[in-house]
Amino acid sequence: MIESALALLRLLLGLGAVGLLGYALMAVLTPVPEEFRWGERAALSFGVGTLVVTLWMLALSWRGLSFNLPLILAPLLVPAAALLLTPRGRAALAADRRALASGWRPHLSGSDWLPAGLLAALVLFAGLRAVLYPMWAWDAVATWGCKARVFYLSQGLNLTCIDAHNYYPNLLPLLLSYLYFCLGGVNDYLVKILFPLWGVVLLILLYCFASRLGLSRRQALWLTAFFALNGTVFVVHLYIAYADLALTYYTLAAVGLTYLWLKDRAPRGSLALIALSLAAMAWCKYEGPPLAATVLLAAVLSLLRLRPPGWLRQLAQLAVPLAGLAAGYFPWRLFALIHNLEIGADHIQSFYPGQLLEAVSYLLRTLANPYYFGLLWPALLLSLLSSGNRLWRSPRLFIALFLGGNLLAVLLAYAVAPTSAAEFPSYVRATLDRLLLHLTPVAALLLGLGIKDQAESMMATPSPAADF
Repeated sequence: MIESALALLRLLLGLGAVGLLGYALMAVLTPVPEEFRWGERAALSFGVGTLVVTLWMLALSWRGLSFNLPLILAPLLVPAAALLLTPRGRAALAADRRALASGWRPHLSGSDWLPAGLLAALVLFAGLRAVLYPMWAWDAVATWGCKARVFYLSQGLNLTCIDAHNYYPNLLPLLLSYLYFCLGGVNDYLVKILFPLWGVVLLILLYCFASRLGLSRRQALWLTAFFALNGTVFVVHLYIAYADLALTYYTLAAVGLTYLWLKDRAPRGSLALIALSLAAMAWCKYEGPPLAATVLLAAVLSLLRLRPPGWLRQLAQLAVPLAGLAAGYFPWRLFALIHNLEIGADHIQSFYPGQLLEAVSYLLRTLANPYYFGLLWPALLLSLLSSGNRLWRSPRLFIALFLGGNLLAVLLAYAVAPTSAAEFPSYVRATLDRLLLHLTPVAALLLGLGIKDQAESMMATPSPAADF
């Protein structure tokens, strides 16, 4: 019992160190820390810290240095402490101390407690479900978990004994192996607390972005609960060790901040955080680079269509997130090239029109089936149909282009998938829900804009008594 408690403490300290690294970097990148709420800084800090730690481990492997906990943490924590002593670092700490001292209580009232309670119950269930079972799902055992064990036991990014998907990016398995070093050994039970944590920071981001869109606290809470509790896909990914939840989190961060930036309502320093989010998307999963590229493409197309004041300057500023995408993409590609790893040649062979038509049917059924995502996608469709011309005249066009472009990209990916006719249905069923999970929190954001429009319309409509 005492040994398990100590192991859990070591794990929490290891996760805390990741968050601290991200917090220190964020403190320097954001000129006015108060423009980010403390919840946003906490949620974004964990993602930034994860990116820093895992890329540092890639750099250590590149130099041929063996992993150990002091070598992983010491060269990062010392600069992080120095960053927190800078004026911006001290300002961020002071702002969070004030926020925690005066505003840490949720101040919920009335029906606010119901969605908050449902979310808390979901997190509690997912946390218990995660730590009471070892890794069991296929990709968790055969890909991410296998790599994490190999990296830990070999004390490096060793891919010589891994044949299946050895070209996949390694943010998740490197993070898991780092946590094994924190625990002092492989523990497939406790380490899975990472995934409910990913879910929590994702939900915090969704709530904060919804609030910034103009939704009230109650509306933002209900929207967050509606996303989390609609269907099974998000819930299941809270306790299986897949990289899809991390990619979903980084996608939400990149799209949400980019939308706010296009609206000229983003906190200062957001461009740098968008760049880091795109870098993490590229370093997270094989699907990450094209997904990240569509964020930039949708932003460019939106600026060209809307042409707001200063749109040429904004187009030029997109070079910053583009550089972030390159920083997350090329280090691993170069590492794989040097080590003669074949990059995904088995994924594309030819174009199969029959598979494309079949994939359209599967996609529509999955979006409409409540088992997967509940009523979220049908609700979004109804919201878009009632939005009129707002979609084409505001930066929400960016979100719509991102979602629509990626739905088309999913269909195209299935059209070139090298599977037999007999295998194709099972291949789609095994992958489609995960591909849609990457997009679903963004769909919830667009639904939130529709909710705000409806609320504003109801407030603007005179009541019958007022007419009388």
